[in-house]
Amino acid sequence: MTSKEEEDDGASDDSENKSEEEDSKATASNAVLESGRAAARELLKDLMDDTKSDQNEVGGQIVNVDDDKTNESPPSDNQSSKDCFDLPSRKSHCMTICFVPPPSATKAWEQLTEARRECKDPGFYRWPPHANILYPFLEPVYNKESGESKEVQRNKFRNEIAVHLSKVAEKCKPFDVKIDSFGTFGGKQRGVLWAYPKSMYGDNENEEEEPLLEIHKLLVEQFPMCDDTQKKGGKFNPHVTISHYANNDDALAAKAKVESRWKPVSFHVPEVYLLERKGDAGQFKIFATIPLGEGSEVEFHDLPMPFHAMPEVEEEWVYDERMAMKNRRKKGNARRRRGRRGRSNERDASQESSPQE
Repeated sequence: MTSKEEEDDGASDDSENKSEEEDSKATASNAVLESGRAAARELLKDLMDDTKSDQNEVGGQIVNVDDDKTNESPPSDNQSSKDCFDLPSRKSHCMTICFVPPPSATKAWEQLTEARRECKDPGFYRWPPHANILYPFLEPVYNKESGESKEVQRNKFRNEIAVHLSKVAEKCKPFDVKIDSFGTFGGKQRGVLWAYPKSMYGDNENEEEEPLLEIHKLLVEQFPMCDDTQKKGGKFNPHVTISHYANNDDALAAKAKVESRWKPVSFHVPEVYLLERKGDAGQFKIFATIPLGEGSEVEFHDLPMPFHAMPEVEEEWVYDERMAMKNRRKKGNARRRRGRRGRSNERDASQESSPQE
């Protein structure tokens, strides 16, 4: 299993119009303009990265620490297809489609909960033990000029989501998951400990494509605008985060302790979930249940349902760990921005001293 980290999106450069005049005076002017444009591009990249840097991975996922901000999902050529979801929407870090051990998997819940508590997981209250399949997911964008009420638009959006989720679920049989191995990723300034949810049909562990990977692929076909996270090297890799650390050495030390006491656990998975949370301190709850198999009908819950084994309140230690992780991320992002600005100043100085070709 290859570990992975979320990848920052690079800010796109503005297109530049080149002057057709090539006399020496115009060349000098263009050199000044190009230097200014380079600085502007670097500033734009910093602003974009600032927004991206607020996306923290909590409980194995990228989480936006400012919950009032969501990423607009511009229409793409793929979205115009009748075969995929195409209603006005934007990506929200308060929405996710994910795998969670079902309530019947009591041993899995007990061991994962114990490990997350022992390892002081910052997402212990916010997230159930889970593996994201498509995250961030979508929320509606309402048309204020429409003659339809917000409630009508919301119901249309939800019904259309259900249609496309059912298309995926009908093609996927219920499957089994085995958790018996762990991994880490990170470096000097970040570490993550995770468990690998090996998915399979029955006892066939040698399948070329695991059910969780198959579900992800089918979901991307229905919601192509969401195909920009949870992957590295072009491949989706599900993982259940146990906890976060200041560096990978700490994560490796925690891994050894967890492995020494872990007892392999297997369980059946008849459904996956669409989860929703409210606000930065909110807990992810079941917004919709997605049964797997032929005849699947997505069930929305007007009042999102909590998982029965989740804590009812965020304990003080969880809040402290969550704030500590945010502060580490902010400091790391600030260092990266300073480094980029320093490199930008060096490039600008080089451009001013070097003749333009």
